[in-house]
This record gives sequence, structure tokens and C-alpha cells, in this order.
Amino acid sequence: MSRGAQQRILSQLASSPNELSSGIAQCIEALRLISALPRAYPLMVEYTGSLRSPVVKAFGRTLLSRLPLRAVISMIKASMNLPDSVRVTSATFYREDGSIDSTRVLLDEDSWKELAPYVHTLHVED
Repeated sequence: MSRGAQQRILSQLASSPNELSSGIAQCIEALRLISALPRAYPLMVEYTGSLRSPVVKAFGRTLLSRLPLRAVISMIKASMNLPDSVRVTSATFYREDGSIDSTRVLLDEDSWKELAPYVHTLHVED
């Protein structure tokens, strides 16, 4: 059954004159929304320098998601003692089911605050 069909059924149940059916549909919708919330795991930063093996450090997702990406990069540089030439090259994201997609994706700097809750790892290089 497609996601669209599931949504139509839930909508029909939620608007049902039968209070029990309507209540069940509202509970199912609430559970669906809760399960779709971003992960509460730390945001990982992986630095791959020219002379070092990769270094990974965990950062608090809540703090990083409040800052613009440029400020996040400055904070990462200071915390990990990285050179000024460091830049974010890509990121990996969580899939809907909570697993990690290994595909490295370029980030839109202006969309950082919206994307941050779904990022698993930021990949930085110099």
C-alpha cells in the first residue's frame, strides 16, 4: 500500500463521525509524526587531513543546529585544532527508517539549520 493511500485512509478515519475510529486515526497520526522526528544522537564530524588518518569527534546536535554553518565550521576548527583551510566537503544523512545512508551529499550552506537535525556525519577536509 502506498504512502498516499495510507494517508487517505487515515484522513477518512480521522474525519469519521464515529468517535472511536476518529480517535484511533488521530493516535496513529500522532505516532507517525513522533517517529518521523529527527534523531537525538550527536552529530559526528570526520576530519580527513592530508597527513593524518581520519579523526572523528561527536558534537551536540542542538547547539550546532542553532548556529549558521560558518559558525559551526569555526567551532569545529577550534575544538579539533584544525587548520584554517578546513572546509565541509559533504555530509551523510539518516534515512527515514533511522539507518545511515552512506551516500555523501553536498550541503547548501543557507539550509544548514533545516538540514542539521538529519545529518549523521559532516565530512571536513583541508
